[in-house]
Amino acid sequence: MSADTLPDLPPVAQPNADGDNQRQMTVVPAQSPRPGGIEELCEKFVTVCESAVHPLEIAGALEFDGWSDRAVRKRYGVSDVFALAEEMYRRVPRRPAEPAPQPDAWRISKWRPALHGVLYGLPTVCFTAAAGLLAGPNALTVMIVALLSSWALSQALAYLGYLRLGQGVPVQAQRVLLVGLGAGLAGVLAAMDIVSMLVLVYDQEFIFGVGLGSYMLGATVLLVLGSERLLCLALAPGVLGATVFLLLGRPSHLEHTTWVALAATPLLALGLAVARTSRGAGLRRRFTQARAKPTELLSAADVRAALPSAGFGLVAGGLLVFPVAVGTPGHAGVNTGALLASLPLALSMGAAEWMLVWFRRYTQRLLRTTCKLRAFATRARLLLAAALLQYLAATVLLTVAVVVVATASRLIDPQWTALPQIAAYMMLGCSMFVSLLLQGFGSRIFPLVTCAAALVLEILSRDFWVLGQIMVGTGLLIVLAGYAAFVLGSAERHSC
Repeated sequence: MSADTLPDLPPVAQPNADGDNQRQMTVVPAQSPRPGGIEELCEKFVTVCESAVHPLEIAGALEFDGWSDRAVRKRYGVSDVFALAEEMYRRVPRRPAEPAPQPDAWRISKWRPALHGVLYGLPTVCFTAAAGLLAGPNALTVMIVALLSSWALSQALAYLGYLRLGQGVPVQAQRVLLVGLGAGLAGVLAAMDIVSMLVLVYDQEFIFGVGLGSYMLGATVLLVLGSERLLCLALAPGVLGATVFLLLGRPSHLEHTTWVALAATPLLALGLAVARTSRGAGLRRRFTQARAKPTELLSAADVRAALPSAGFGLVAGGLLVFPVAVGTPGHAGVNTGALLASLPLALSMGAAEWMLVWFRRYTQRLLRTTCKLRAFATRARLLLAAALLQYLAATVLLTVAVVVVATASRLIDPQWTALPQIAAYMMLGCSMFVSLLLQGFGSRIFPLVTCAAALVLEILSRDFWVLGQIMVGTGLLIVLAGYAAFVLGSAERHSC
């Protein structure tokens, strides 16, 4: 058999001087490559060649296009596809294409945080009207206990609901919220029973405390499930009735009508929350499925994980209501400065929600555009400072708006002496914003412990009145902001 009739054989790897086998591009002597052929192939596969990090990627593209070892030997005079891929990899410089832009996971409607802020602030109108209707000696105590218990329980309920929604099981999230709603109502009733055993509580005050807790829990369920419109419907009778009652100067002949309007709001919130959680598959069908295929509604680990949220709700509520509870030195009745600051602070939670999303969005952009860790840390801390300043500016504007409206409607007669109390609430609001930001990035224990220590210090320094509140609030903000700058300067915290 002559050499011209020998069949094509694959190249044999020859050992080098070190004894290792290495592939070498073998050019078959009997065939000559077409001039410029490889260059044309490189132009055809230029995108693959420029983005390839190894010749194997080019070889895979060639084989996918139908090139075999025999075909490349006859066409280009090389031993096999891998040898051709190595030659193409050598000839084409690396110019990797930019990755496709990722969808913005933090894009939300601009109106949704504003609507949330309104929903957070509107109940304060109901509280103001109810405060004038509750005549018992311990009405303020009942209101404070109802607020603290419902804040703690609603924070835990919201955590569990969002946990199940984040796991992609909305039906189970509805079940958790429905069961949690019942457990929360039991907790509010227990808190009211304890208060009634310790101090004198009239029936009217007891019912108001239960109604307040019921509304908070029902509103939490509706917000977690994204049913803001239903919550607006539930708030409508109470807010409208309270507003008319206050604007008309609290006339005695409208007291019963106002109570009916106020009572309608928690009843509607509870009813709509139950309807929303049981919508879709019905309760009977859901329970049938649960018997057919047992699933754990909540584990002990889930309940333990919700405890920091409950504790933070309790502590944050304590910081917010403490100035109202202690009043002002030498003045009986309501703390006007606290009332002027509490409404804009509640409204500012909508701005806080927007700033949290804003901060998340821009730090995600930093992750994609910054190559150095130190540069990322510096820019992330600047974004944190910008978010905090924007929140403070929004709170100031809301406070001015509330003072102007309250003065024009003659609901209150503000005095310059209320400014220190408003400043104390602004420091507290900024601290709550930073705490929520830290919790959004997984730091839940530090804000809880820090805020609890601040509440203890504020109670111990109550003899200093508003000065002590300003000092504690400023110190709390400095500690939380410093910790946030340290923690959120790490790129690892933003990678999730």
